[in-house]
Amino acid sequence: MRGPVVIFEEARRRLRVIKRKLQTKLLGAVQHPEYVRATHYFGEGWALNSLQVVDRVSLRRDMAQIVEDGFNTVIFVVPWRGYQTDHYAPTYDDSYLRQLERMMAAAQHAGLSIIVRLSYAHQVLDRQPLSGITTIQRLLNDSATQDAWLDYMARVHALCVSYRAFRAAFLSWEEFWHAFWRWQLYKPEHKRQLAEETGYARYLQEQGIDAEPVIPRPEEADYRHFHAFSNHRIRQMHALAASRVPQLGIEIRVDKDKQKNADGSVDWLSNDSYTDLDVLRYTYWAPFMGAANEGEILSTEQAIGLLTHALNEVTGRGADVGHIVDQFNFVDDAPKFRGIHARIDPEEVGQFLHAAVPVMATLSRGFGIWAWRDYRQNLLYNARFLLGTRGWEVACGTARPQRHGGVRLSGASLIRQTLPARVSGLQTTVPFDEFELVARAVDRYQSGQLEARINAGPWHVLETAATTLGASAASDELRVIFEVQRPMILEDGIVIELRNSGAPVTVDGLNLFHVVFRGGFRDEHGDPCGHYEALKAFNAELASTVTAAATD
Repeated sequence: MRGPVVIFEEARRRLRVIKRKLQTKLLGAVQHPEYVRATHYFGEGWALNSLQVVDRVSLRRDMAQIVEDGFNTVIFVVPWRGYQTDHYAPTYDDSYLRQLERMMAAAQHAGLSIIVRLSYAHQVLDRQPLSGITTIQRLLNDSATQDAWLDYMARVHALCVSYRAFRAAFLSWEEFWHAFWRWQLYKPEHKRQLAEETGYARYLQEQGIDAEPVIPRPEEADYRHFHAFSNHRIRQMHALAASRVPQLGIEIRVDKDKQKNADGSVDWLSNDSYTDLDVLRYTYWAPFMGAANEGEILSTEQAIGLLTHALNEVTGRGADVGHIVDQFNFVDDAPKFRGIHARIDPEEVGQFLHAAVPVMATLSRGFGIWAWRDYRQNLLYNARFLLGTRGWEVACGTARPQRHGGVRLSGASLIRQTLPARVSGLQTTVPFDEFELVARAVDRYQSGQLEARINAGPWHVLETAATTLGASAASDELRVIFEVQRPMILEDGIVIELRNSGAPVTVDGLNLFHVVFRGGFRDEHGDPCGHYEALKAFNAELASTVTAAATD
């Protein structure tokens, strides 16, 4: 039952939406850029926690900097899990709603257009009975969950469309594909039952396909039928969502699946291109696509050849260029494929981007990079305490959340957070034998004052980053390295504890991680790095190229 506070907040939100819609009518529609130069934005977090960690001060600063870096559009990833807290009787996290409003307002104030990716399935949470993949599996099979999902779609769209800067929303194939993939791994008797529950058996019958009604594994001959069924269901889900979100775009699956035939020949199974729909399509590209992927280093010429081939495939050799490469991952830093996937010679990235300008301008309507800044894949929920102490236990002393993020720890205080293994954000395919904990201390820090431990192990002192990493490290960061047993972490999860034995201290935020994603544009502190100048030049060249083409 909803309390008076919840009802009051909903009324205030509706009034804000009405006010913004009136402003849009009075001011008129925004003229969005013809060619999209975008970046995804996660603040100091990543896709799994961005709505938990972005604060007002950094938002304004970052949006202005994004414009200065040559981008005209920002892409926000709005999770389904976390944003909607109950998938059976729709309820919502008010803090997520407020954060999205702040992000939309900051982007609009900076003069950026906004694209929103809806229904992102993954999120670091304090409590959640189902994983992201299992939640999507339920969505595909359960009408009540579909109703809740559609309510989420409609509510997010209503909020976004009230901003003049809002341009478009899209749904990605990726949210669904992993659910189908996992179904293939179950035991045969379960997969036969699932063929009925998922509609695969009915699909075979309707299509007149003489195949056994059991979900096949990828190496089996009947996989091509399940592959086609997966595309069929994703199209149905897109159509369902589009009933709530007009002109909903779709990120298509560009990858192809290898199918070996009985005679030894190989077929490459393509996916639904959605070219028959009058909606904006979204795609992705990385240097591994079409390469041998034996850890090779690509020259500019080789990488441009692969890019041109991929975009010709997506557009039918230029017949339909209505797509945005929303993940233009010219630096591919997927942890589980390091040393395997082909990558562009780091010394030639600038040359590649220069050579890519005419290809992108001709065969796409825009691009986006995945991350404006490098990020630590933080496992902690509410890592900046912007949600109060939600997700944290104050075991002794006091912990007072601060207005713009951070927590004030009294002397002789201890806080802890428990992360169950299934929702801790760990990837079983990525090996690790240590975690790093990084904290930012606002006050003058006394050496040895803060200590931390994992799973009742020994206490470790947080040292200044300059002590352990040298003078180039961030001056306000404290860090400690924990050696961990990977099998135990994956089975038991994590209990992280932080105690203060000195004077009261304010900790601005915490990061517990074992992977840092490197995109090479800005580092995890927000400072320009690596390919910063090359990407800025790419933005400028694309802008002038598109402008020149429009005036011809």
